[in-house]
Amino acid sequence: MKTRRLCAVIAAAATLLGGMAFGTAGAYAAGSASIEVRHSQKGHTYSAYKFASLTVDGDAVQVDTDADWVTAVTDAVAAANNNMDPVVSMPSEYDSNPAAFAATKTGDNDAAWFRTFAASLAVGDGVVADKTVAGNGGTAAIGSLEEGWYLITDVDKDGGRGTNAIVATTLNGVAATFKVKGDPATGQGKINAVGMFVAKNENEPDQPGKTADTITTTEGVSIGQTVAYTITLDIPNAAEGYDKYPYFVKDVASKGLTVNKDFAAKIGDKDMSFTYVTEPTVDNDSGKTTTVLKFDLAGKSGQLVITYTAVVNKDIIDMGNKVTNKAAVSRDTEVWNTPVEFDSYTGGFSFHKYGVGSDANGLAGAKFHVFEGTEVSQTPLKFIKIVDGEYRLAEANENGAVADVETTTGDVKIMGLKSGKYTLKETGFASGYAKNFVPIFTVELAVNQETGKSTFKLVGANNLGLASRLDEGMSDKAIQVKNVKNVTQLPLTGAMGTALFTIAALVMAGAGLALVLRFRESDTPMAV
Repeated sequence: MKTRRLCAVIAAAATLLGGMAFGTAGAYAAGSASIEVRHSQKGHTYSAYKFASLTVDGDAVQVDTDADWVTAVTDAVAAANNNMDPVVSMPSEYDSNPAAFAATKTGDNDAAWFRTFAASLAVGDGVVADKTVAGNGGTAAIGSLEEGWYLITDVDKDGGRGTNAIVATTLNGVAATFKVKGDPATGQGKINAVGMFVAKNENEPDQPGKTADTITTTEGVSIGQTVAYTITLDIPNAAEGYDKYPYFVKDVASKGLTVNKDFAAKIGDKDMSFTYVTEPTVDNDSGKTTTVLKFDLAGKSGQLVITYTAVVNKDIIDMGNKVTNKAAVSRDTEVWNTPVEFDSYTGGFSFHKYGVGSDANGLAGAKFHVFEGTEVSQTPLKFIKIVDGEYRLAEANENGAVADVETTTGDVKIMGLKSGKYTLKETGFASGYAKNFVPIFTVELAVNQETGKSTFKLVGANNLGLASRLDEGMSDKAIQVKNVKNVTQLPLTGAMGTALFTIAALVMAGAGLALVLRFRESDTPMAV
């Protein structure tokens, strides 16, 4: 039989191309063909070896195995045949032209055969590449080639060999369009033209982005707060060339975060489906929560955006007032790229309660309520007592939560708060101290999300001047709160002090006038 005239479908990059149609062959300059390496990898070298000539003759393509490649192609055909079930054999009429037999593998069920053929085709000793090109991270062109059927090898900088590709150049300058017949493993499913293929080896995936909602990033977090996290990653260019392109995203949340199973994903405005390889799972030893998602990004491009929420829990205090969230990606769940880390801090403030006389260094027994914002409301925040004088914000419905914060030494520390303003009101008074001079003051807390450091200051109205600041360097007792036994012990400052003295003078004058009138009415002389 004539083996050199085959109405064949020429294979491209280890996949089979079907439906070729060419017009009459025209003049075409020798050495003007080329092959595009899509998604080439930096540090990789791609070499082109022509193992067969392709000639357009009317509506057919003539396949001729190059003499130096007959043995290598024959061996590759045998390997592919032997890998079939049942085992097949190449007819003897193809003995001198085994590439022509390979060109007959045009069916959808021939993908596995052709994949083995491509992998088994080896460069013989002394055979020199027709052309080479260095990968650049994008599309690299192997130019100035003779028209034909080529083996493309992929070698990294360490000499490691990647997956072979079998690619036909453009023929007679015709950019023919083909429907690629399926081998999902080769990444050619979306390549619809000769003279190009998608490199199968990939560089390490780009590091994803990891952010949280603006409340977290600018203000820190508080215990019980629900935080919305976002993971963003650029879809590799190679994904467009695959029929299947598994992609894995791993999220690891530190102790101090309770991760919700509300993961969602979008590409643009379209929802993207995924499966849980690992549902949010807490490690009993570390307290970390690991979640692994699997995507199929074949044929996709753009940016994948993943969102989910987590609740800050009480364990953030044990973690040094910090929770950490990391995200990484992988193509196989075995090799993960360098994860991106996102940290969130919680903060707090402290104050020192003191009295007069023997209580000047610290006053026990006073109680306070803490309110979020600048106003005293009906619902104070609730706290859990850690040790004497130390409190953290309570979780929702947590057992043992109390509204009263107090101390036996005068020192009070409140933790587990995000940045913001908090108003404190004294609600319980030490024995012997006036209950009509109630300290009410507002503290503004700022939690630095770079360092985790908390700073705080008095803001707004400070009734009676009972709250004040110490000098810098004493931030552990930055807010000083005084209790008094009578009006004369108030810290009289500025207009407030003047007003109080005026009121006291008027009260005393009024009392004196009443006393005089009383004595006049009784005609009893007043002692002087």
